[in-house]
Amino acid sequence: MDREILHVNTDDFYASALRLRDPGLRGRPVIIAGPAPRGMVFSASYEARGDGVKRGMTVSAAERLCPRGNILPPDWDLFRKVSGGIFDVLRRYSPVVEAVSLDEGCVDYTGCGRVFGSALDAGARIRKEVLAASGLEVSLGVASSRLVSHVASRTAKRAHMVDVYPGCERFFLAPVEIGRFPLAGEKHVPMLAGLGIRVVGDILLFSEEILSFCFGPWGKRLYRGALGEDPARVRRGKPEGTRFRVERTLQPDTDSRALLESFIYSMSEELGGRLRADRQAAARFTMEAQYADSAIARAEGRAREGAAGSGAGRTRGGGLNGDPGRLRGGGTNDDAAIYSAAAEAFERLFTRRVRVRKLALSAAATSPAPLQIGLFHEAGGDTREKARRVQAALDGLRRKYPAGIAPAFGRAVPALRAAGVAGSPSPEPRATRGKA
Repeated sequence: MDREILHVNTDDFYASALRLRDPGLRGRPVIIAGPAPRGMVFSASYEARGDGVKRGMTVSAAERLCPRGNILPPDWDLFRKVSGGIFDVLRRYSPVVEAVSLDEGCVDYTGCGRVFGSALDAGARIRKEVLAASGLEVSLGVASSRLVSHVASRTAKRAHMVDVYPGCERFFLAPVEIGRFPLAGEKHVPMLAGLGIRVVGDILLFSEEILSFCFGPWGKRLYRGALGEDPARVRRGKPEGTRFRVERTLQPDTDSRALLESFIYSMSEELGGRLRADRQAAARFTMEAQYADSAIARAEGRAREGAAGSGAGRTRGGGLNGDPGRLRGGGTNDDAAIYSAAAEAFERLFTRRVRVRKLALSAAATSPAPLQIGLFHEAGGDTREKARRVQAALDGLRRKYPAGIAPAFGRAVPALRAAGVAGSPSPEPRATRGKA
């Protein structure tokens, strides 16, 4: 049986969600961003994009390009609520629905046609039901693979639907610009353009062997993807990046490694608190740095044993579950273990002598953290219980008091001082040692 994959993409999701709350924003350019002037643009409406506003630029740059734009902070509670209504509709048509992000999802419709009719008929009903339930328009792509359906939904922008017939995937993809091909990230586009690859069809001018030799497994995936082949399956799940992602915009830009590491530790504390609040543990952590020239670098670190004691003033065995920093499922939600993974990733990506403008830390491969307390006495059990209580007390203080009061110690202090947080501790004079 041929696979049938529906890729659903909400048109102008973030701006449209804010317009539901404030109808006066309809037809006007909307920019979702952090505090001015150093905040970064998270999303922009079609009207703002028409004026040149792009994701990742500073608010001051966006204001110059689009002076009539309405700059608003993100309302994540509203975004999650609207997104939940959209995915509730999708789950009526298939038991296998994957939330790629808050505004994008994949539906494995294979075999569901016996109940709901053809994929095109189901797609038309999905569009109507989503509009009735949430007030938002969605675009759909229908194809035999995730990759092709993703490109089809991008092509179907502005509340349309594109169906790619089986066997026509290669011809559908051929004229697509390489920058709009999901397998070619932003960092790959200039490199591919240097090889003369400007549309997806140009990839097939090279042999699979040459691309595999030059780029390894990614080169093989790129070639197979240009043919419309994609073995990836749709998996049930929710997006993790929005819940477990922490960002810091630095003011001013800095290339001080000590200060950057201080910000990373502060972010690790916040991310650890979020994981513990949701009773989750993560096995992978992605560190992202945006430089002053807008270049972006990313690297990944993994939770590993012994991490909790690195640079955090903890003794071996000071993690939450026996092994330092690691839980039984292989993940962690310990602040120091998260910092160790993030610092390891930052060490690999911070290779340019350029000031950093923004840092972001996100958790992936999350799983429920074990809650059961050991029935019998185990080695290090007292230490684990003390560490758990200390961490719970710190989480309570951080929720109750503003930043700079709790915690008032540790690696995060220089970041608090640099950010000008009220209540951050002042540096103490060093004690001098006299001669005996």
